[in-house]
Amino acid sequence: MRASIRLCLLAALVLAFVTLSTSAHAAEKLKTFYSGSGGISSEVHRVVVIEFATDGTAILQQKWHGKDAETWHGHWKRDGKNVTLTYDAAHGEGPATASSDKPLPEALVFTFKHGTLTATSWDGTTLGPLGPPKLTPFGGKVPQVTSVASCQALNTTDPTQNCVTWDSRR
Repeated sequence: MRASIRLCLLAALVLAFVTLSTSAHAAEKLKTFYSGSGGISSEVHRVVVIEFATDGTAILQQKWHGKDAETWHGHWKRDGKNVTLTYDAAHGEGPATASSDKPLPEALVFTFKHGTLTATSWDGTTLGPLGPPKLTPFGGKVPQVTSVASCQALNTTDPTQNCVTWDSRR
């Protein structure tokens, strides 16, 4: 009798451990969309959105209050708690620069903790001296897309349609 009670308690303990470790691991999985907003005042307020694709491509869009959105393409890599976004050259440009007179921005490095991306290193010219705001996942159960390489911009009017491609802006 004691052996069966011990066996049941051991099985329950193992089941609880597996359940908790699985949910803890799932909470630290990188999601598809992250967003954040902030600024010292309404004049310098901005919204930042990043979409991560499974092939390692990413698209980052920043919209300052009263200005047009800026969009960058890049590639992301996760190494433990760090997520690094390196910028790609602009479409049609060479690998060294984003345009003929501007060098590529420095890589954007995040710490990934409790499902939130917090920037630890960034290009101040591109993302401002204070860097991007903390980014949290949004969109519910949005499936991660294979690639965002063909995206021109994020589809902010209908996020379920993924992105605006080069061909869809005609």
